[in-house]
Amino acid sequence: MTMRVAIIGGGCCGLTAIKACTEAGLQPVCFERTDDICGLWRFTEDVIEGKGSVAKSTIIKTSKEMTAFSDFPPPPEFPVYMHQEYVCTYFRMYADKFDLKKYIRFKSEIERVSKSEDFVETGRWKLKIKDTTTGVSTEETFDAVVVCTGHHAYKHYAKFPGMEKFKGEIVHTHDYKYSAPYKNKKAIVVGVGNSGIDAAVDLSHVTSPVYLSTRRGAWVQRNIGPKGVPGDVVTTTRWNSYLESILPQSWTDSANERRVNQTFDHTLYSVKPKHRISGQHPSLNDDLPLRLASGSVKMKPNIKRFTESHVEFEDGSIVTNVDVVVLATGYDYGYPFIDKDVVDVQENVLDFYLYEFLPDLEKQTMAFIGCIQPTGAIMPIAELQCRYAMQVFKGDKTLPSPAAMWADIERRRSVMRGRYVNTQRHTIQVDYITFLDEMASKVGCKPNILRYLVTNPVFAMKLIFGPCTAYQYRLRGPNSWEGAKKAIENQWERTEKATMVKDPPAVERQGWGMPGLYTMAGVILLAVLIRVFYW
Repeated sequence: MTMRVAIIGGGCCGLTAIKACTEAGLQPVCFERTDDICGLWRFTEDVIEGKGSVAKSTIIKTSKEMTAFSDFPPPPEFPVYMHQEYVCTYFRMYADKFDLKKYIRFKSEIERVSKSEDFVETGRWKLKIKDTTTGVSTEETFDAVVVCTGHHAYKHYAKFPGMEKFKGEIVHTHDYKYSAPYKNKKAIVVGVGNSGIDAAVDLSHVTSPVYLSTRRGAWVQRNIGPKGVPGDVVTTTRWNSYLESILPQSWTDSANERRVNQTFDHTLYSVKPKHRISGQHPSLNDDLPLRLASGSVKMKPNIKRFTESHVEFEDGSIVTNVDVVVLATGYDYGYPFIDKDVVDVQENVLDFYLYEFLPDLEKQTMAFIGCIQPTGAIMPIAELQCRYAMQVFKGDKTLPSPAAMWADIERRRSVMRGRYVNTQRHTIQVDYITFLDEMASKVGCKPNILRYLVTNPVFAMKLIFGPCTAYQYRLRGPNSWEGAKKAIENQWERTEKATMVKDPPAVERQGWGMPGLYTMAGVILLAVLIRVFYW
């Protein structure tokens, strides 16, 4: 009998989970509490508690080619960095292309997930499902469960002395929708992660100055790279990943800090933190330097205390008559709809093998997708997690012993403690290409670089020195895609097309066929590439 797999959430992770299910010959049933797909990226006027959300002005931090799923390139005419409406349009196109929506039950809220009475023998799960239209709850049993609710659902509120006395408005960025309601109001934003900086920049268009408060500062990087191309397609390459793996961390930190400071001197603008650039999740914003230079945004240290109308900072400065404080203070991870004897997250510490599996389950029939904070886009990683989960569910792949999985969890945790600032934010960090390749090796779809070096060295150079897009993980292995090679070869054309008002004049692109490049490649490959890419 075909396994029935319950998928909780109809966002990007849920959609790729449905597709992975169908590819594996399993029967997916996706439960989405709202009346539409796209999850976090679908803007709604209303605040929905327990569901991720974005502001109307939100633009994704990764370029479209790096964001794309492995067998569905974005249209060439789509912007390089997509506004949330374009992101949703891309997800809708993906769902339509692979006919995914027929597997989704909308307005279906999962109230409880628990083990069935015979779980030890069967691995089955009981789900209590509420129809949000009628209010009626029913129970169903499934052979496996994939949790795709993300980690931007439950707001984390920072607490400051006197906060309860404050008579102005306090709003979490989860609930921040527009800047318009705050026109000409005195605003403070707390936190210099991506959501905090975005909110401060957005507010600065309707009120000035906006005060941006930070405990420890941040390294703020640009989305736009050299010559105006997307920064991530330049930096997110296998070659760069390899160099970072062999060079001392202090060397790569110094190089990256110099690069960032060339366009935005962090000391001059009072945002430089004490930690190195690799010690915190990247903050990306091209507009903040100009906002600071114009005085539209002003930096402030951590908040010391609130009064009824004022906010005092740790340097003794005071902002008076504050109207609104926006808290960009992150999220608490958790799954309140799953029985606590299955999973109980404390202080954002997820005891998941590969950030996906519970090591102590008697039967490995539950997977958590997207519970990670990568240094790149989450979509390609979530897709590989889904592909691997289906192999595990079917019995095609077997997870290590519980002891081995716990050892792996502790190893990763130790690495994070040694590298990142110790906060609740930094418990699920992964290096992008490293983790992609690790998951791809388990799925059986990691590209065979050595084979291409022999059979098609020009293409191999694109794989090594070009952007590491998800299409690489459809070149071979289960459910490979015959269009993957072409998608890789054309990814720069799709990127350039987005900003071209008219077709450019015919210019011969200097490509990988240059004799000098072949010579360089030969020397490099003899020295290091066998060690890096052989498996």
